[in-house]
Formats: sequence, C-alpha cells, structure tokens
Amino acid sequence: MNYLLIFSSRFGYTHKIAQRLEAQWTAAGITVHTISLNEAPQLNLGDYDKIIIGASIRYGHYAPKMTSWIQQNQHILDQTPSAFFSVSILANKPHRNTPQTHTYTRKFFEKSTWQPDVIGIFAGELHYAKYNLIDRYLMQLVMKLNKGETDLNAHIEYTDWQKVRQFGELVLNIASKN
Repeated sequence: MNYLLIFSSRFGYTHKIAQRLEAQWTAAGITVHTISLNEAPQLNLGDYDKIIIGASIRYGHYAPKMTSWIQQNQHILDQTPSAFFSVSILANKPHRNTPQTHTYTRKFFEKSTWQPDVIGIFAGELHYAKYNLIDRYLMQLVMKLNKGETDLNAHIEYTDWQKVRQFGELVLNIASKN
C-alpha cells in the first residue's frame, strides 16, 4: 500500500499530527509519502492507494492553495479512497470537535464537490510565542471571545492523541473504490 499524506500547516502543528499518522501507518506496513501542500504534486490515477489531506484553520479558513489543489485533482480524489483532517484551536471544545459540529469544516464540505471517506477534527496547539505580533494578539482575542487561555506565555497542546490514532485506524480500514 502506498499513501499520499498532504498537509497545510502555518505554525508546524498540522505537520506534527501528520508525522504521528505517518508513523502509525508505517508501523502497519504502509509506505507513506508525507508532503507539504507547497510541494504537492499533480496526481495521476493509480499513483497512490489512499490520499489523506490535513489542513489547519487560520482565521476561519483553510489555505486557498489547498482548495485549488483539491479542485485540480478532483477526478483522482473521487476515484481514490481518501480522508481529510482539520486542525483547529477551537476544536478543543466538545461542541466543535466533529465534522458535523466544526463550523469551518462543515461549511467547507458543503461547498466542496470532493467528499472524503473519513473526516477527522483535531484540536491544535496554542503557543503564543510562535506567532508574530499581529497573530499573537488576534489569537488572544479569539481565545478571549471563546473563554480560552489568554496568557501570552501560554503553550498548551489540546490534541487528543487517542482521537488522532482512531482516525489513523479508520484510514487504514477505508475500502478500495474499485
């Protein structure tokens, strides 16, 4: 089996989750090609047995480049078993951590013609020191509005790693579309 795992990460945390999934699948005997969205190839049908895309939310949106890449490869994605995972700081709230309750992901797939076989929603990391001045204060505002941590020295990993592992198992079990 040959998987393509594409990630879009602004501050490196989506990449960290992608690496954890890669390790899980590699341990299961899968060959995994983990590639940044910036290096993502134009696909050919049959190049990969499964395609997984991971993307972070930034101010309510996924990277526009991800949407373009999905549109350019729509035909392949429709014919290949696929999965998507979203990383969002606000997914640390129980009412925002499923594909149905995570507003940004739900809206994205309501507009998208691509419908992956599995969707995962993971809470990310709050690490103010990684952000530039503007991002730091905008994130602080978002956290204040959502009753979250506003201390600029905070570094909190909200990710439920068991949930990430369960997503990895679901991906392993996606059936072929042939």
